[in-house]
Amino acid sequence: MASAEARSRRSERRRRVESAGGGRRPARTARWVLLLAVLTVSAVASASAFGRVSGQFGLDVAVRRIPSTLSGDIVLDTPTEYAELEFAIASDLNVKIDGGFASLLLDAVVNMAGAEHAVVLGDVPIEELSLYGVVIDKLRFVPEIWFAVPFESVTDVNNLPNSAVIYPGDPLFVTARVTATCTMGGFSVKQVLMLQDINFPKPGASYSVPPDKLSYDVSDQEFACGTLLYASWRAQAGYSASATLGLNASQAGTSIKGYSAVGSVDPGNWFASASVGGIRLDGVLGAPDWLTDTQIGLGLVVSTTQTLSGTVSFSGRLPGGMGVGASMTLFTNPRSFSGFSLSGSFGPLRFAMILDQFKLTSLSARFNTPLDLGTMKGAFSLSLTGLEKGLTGLSTRLSLTQGLFSAATSASFAESDDKFRFASLATQLTYRLSPGVISIQATFSRYGLTRAAIGTGVTF
Repeated sequence: MASAEARSRRSERRRRVESAGGGRRPARTARWVLLLAVLTVSAVASASAFGRVSGQFGLDVAVRRIPSTLSGDIVLDTPTEYAELEFAIASDLNVKIDGGFASLLLDAVVNMAGAEHAVVLGDVPIEELSLYGVVIDKLRFVPEIWFAVPFESVTDVNNLPNSAVIYPGDPLFVTARVTATCTMGGFSVKQVLMLQDINFPKPGASYSVPPDKLSYDVSDQEFACGTLLYASWRAQAGYSASATLGLNASQAGTSIKGYSAVGSVDPGNWFASASVGGIRLDGVLGAPDWLTDTQIGLGLVVSTTQTLSGTVSFSGRLPGGMGVGASMTLFTNPRSFSGFSLSGSFGPLRFAMILDQFKLTSLSARFNTPLDLGTMKGAFSLSLTGLEKGLTGLSTRLSLTQGLFSAATSASFAESDDKFRFASLATQLTYRLSPGVISIQATFSRYGLTRAAIGTGVTF
């Protein structure tokens, strides 16, 4: 975020511009959208001569209920059959240009507030490469460039969660990433190199500065580099090993409005983790015959913010196919028993329970069954949670499919204020008529409509 003095200057500049006849943001946004559209059309037109072009574009309209007020003097949210609605409209475009030796992908969204994000990705596969006698196969490079408008999470005048553009609302370069993956000597290796604006506002964050005084532009940006390295190996015997190393980085996600990926730059931070799993103990150490498929695993983590820590896990199967598991933390004083789990199934019914410190802390059950309705296929599921305290949660889902048409509806009940009551009902209808798709969905809570949306898309 900018300093208080810089924010004051930008706020004053904004007021002067607006008093002179309106802000520059709409014009800048329009130019950016027009430029993006021209570049996309040009790229598609030129690429069609030497590569295959495919993709999808869609238009989504979402609505939600504005709380109804029955008194002119008192703001009172009262559920009513008829209510005012507020709308959100967004258009998205996904294009893939396949040139044979490489591919180019574009993900761009414009919403009711204007431009949202544009992400350009490349995909360069190399089947095999020999380097100093070492054979590297399945080598793949995926470079990425992200542009986005800064957003913040706010609560609007209707006391509803919303997203607001941070002034001046110009699209900014956020991050450049290169992901390289390969297999080498039986190991699968993945490395992510990142150059990122570490100050870019997270779209889900809410800042203490009033929205009309908050600003973010190129003068507020600060870039840093980081890298993540992943390596894994699996033996034919079934056990596996993996390791992760982060330098100036963390595994926390990087997010912009409408798009995110795992991994972010975190200057000064480093961590290392390693795990070994799937080590079978059947017939070893005198394991009893009634306990089969026994396995143990070990995990270790060390970082700048955490001393060496680890866990040992154990799993196996009891007669009847029931699964059993346990874990224990290491390098702590005293060492603690993290939990004991037991799961199993009886036909379509599944159950699971967790004991912590030898006290039952979680007990759940789930029922799944397919439905054969002649030409129509379907499935029904029922989930129960909190059975150790009496029922605290219940959810059901019914899905149906016939030809180009599919539908699904789900209902949930939960404990609230010491009462077990209705929580939500969600219904979705989808009709696929190539190359188009139309989807209608609505979610209702105990207090009425929460969200409804109509989505349309065309695939090419």
